[in-house]
Amino acid sequence: GSRILFTGRDRSVALEIKPEGEGYPLSLSLFSQEESWQLLKKKVFKEEGCPDELLGVGNDIAYRCQGLPLAVVAVAGILKMTEKSQNSWKTIADNLSSQIIDNPEARCKEVLNLSYKHLPEYLKSCFLYLGVLNEDRDILVSKLIRLWIAEGFIPETNKGFEDVAEAFLMDLIDRSLVIISKRRSNGKVRACRLHDLVLDFCRSQTEDENFSQ
Repeated sequence: GSRILFTGRDRSVALEIKPEGEGYPLSLSLFSQEESWQLLKKKVFKEEGCPDELLGVGNDIAYRCQGLPLAVVAVAGILKMTEKSQNSWKTIADNLSSQIIDNPEARCKEVLNLSYKHLPEYLKSCFLYLGVLNEDRDILVSKLIRLWIAEGFIPETNKGFEDVAEAFLMDLIDRSLVIISKRRSNGKVRACRLHDLVLDFCRSQTEDENFSQ
């Protein structure tokens, strides 16, 4: 009675691996406007309600994500770090192209590019280094922190290198660019990973910026 479920973003791969004679892969539908807005609110405000003055621009931002959950989550990561004001959110909305792109992958990469541009300079190197690792599986946080420190990405403060590096990682997680995959018994992050589209973007950005040799 066992079943194996394969998920992916490339339909041609699904057609290659499906058993001969079986049905066709199921294509998931895009989010509705309301579903996009509900996800955006949940990611930004958690259990708190959205202020009335942000309802209009918030719905506009959700609409511009074109029903793509990853785009909604990435934009929510920006909004969480942005002042909760109409002007600040309007700036984010204006930076999201209103042009409809038929290719969902291209649309997500556009939003990820916006997320990257909103990173503080000290976080950009830490983020791009995840693309240098070139891993599409879990990354041990202890290993990642040692590598960040060895590369000189972590500034010296009175808090200690490890604590600062951990704070940098949590910042990337809060911005929805890094996913927690495993936790320790004390609740701290044991391992993390990147969504495959985020990893693709990261690799592309390291090449564009000649980040590594």
